[in-house]
Amino acid sequence: MKKGSVVLSLFVLLLAPTLTNTLFAQPPGPPGGATTSPACWPPPCVPIDGGISFLIAAGIGLGVKKAYGSRKRN
Repeated sequence: MKKGSVVLSLFVLLLAPTLTNTLFAQPPGPPGGATTSPACWPPPCVPIDGGISFLIAAGIGLGVKKAYGSRKRN
């Protein structure tokens, strides 16, 4: 069990730097403080799907696994 946790933590440490690009919400503004139209329209340019779809898919998968295990046990 100890080897499994070491492999998992190493995997997470190697995978985490590749996922940091998703943390940037918007590109920086133009230099000099010039005001231009927003990069997207309508103005609230907020990325809503920042991994929520993966969390929903994982929750559905876990629920299916639990339901299957419960049915198999009975």
